[in-house]
Amino acid sequence: MAAEERLILVGAGGFGREIICWAEDCHAAGTLPRLGGYLDDEVEALPGYDVSRIGGIKDYTPAPGDLFVVALGQPAAKRAVVERLQAAGGRFATLRHPTVTVVRTATIGEGVIMCPYTMAMPDSRIERFVTLINYSGIGHDSVCGEFSTLSSLVDVTGRVRIGRDVSIGSGARILPGLKVGDGATVGAGAVVMRSVKPGTTVYAAPAKTLDMRRKPAA
Repeated sequence: MAAEERLILVGAGGFGREIICWAEDCHAAGTLPRLGGYLDDEVEALPGYDVSRIGGIKDYTPAPGDLFVVALGQPAAKRAVVERLQAAGGRFATLRHPTVTVVRTATIGEGVIMCPYTMAMPDSRIERFVTLINYSGIGHDSVCGEFSTLSSLVDVTGRVRIGRDVSIGSGARILPGLKVGDGATVGAGAVVMRSVKPGTTVYAAPAKTLDMRRKPAA
C-alpha cells in the first residue's frame, strides 16, 4: 500500500512562514496534501504556527510519501538543498497559490513556487525550482531559468531570457527582448534597459533626499 503523501516545508525563516500560509490555501483548494512539518537546521519552533519541526535539512532522509517544498530564496542555497534531497530520493511539489494566473500555453517546471497573484503569460516557460514571490509575472514568450528567484512586484516583460540562478529584487522591471545571464543579480527597483552579462550585479540609483525647504531670496 502506497504511503499517504504529506507536504514537508524545507526552511522555516521568513519566507518559510509565508509558504506555510500559501500551502494551507493550496490544501484547502485541493491542490496539495496537508503540510506535515518542516525541516530547518536552526529554527527549533514556530510559535503561532501549527507546524512541527521534523528535523534538520542536512541530516534528513526522505520517507515514503514525503513531498518537499523548498522555501529558500537564495538560488545557490536552494540548489544545494534540492540536489542533496534529490540524491536521497526526494520528490518535490509545485506550489501554485489559488490566485495565480497560468495560461494554457505556459510551461511550469518541477518544484516551482508561485505565490499569490503571480502570473505566467502565453508561451512563457518557468523552469524547475524557480520562485515567484507576490505579484510578480513572466511575460509572453519569456523564459526564467532554473533556481532563479523573483522577489515581489517584479515585471518580466515579453521575450525576455532570464538565466539560471538569477536573483531579482523587489520592484525590478526587465524590458522586452533582453537577456539576464546565469548567476546575475538585479537590484530592487532597477529598470533593466540592456542585457545583463552572467554573474553581473545591476541596480538602480540610491534614493536621494529632496530638500523642499524654501530658499531665501537673493
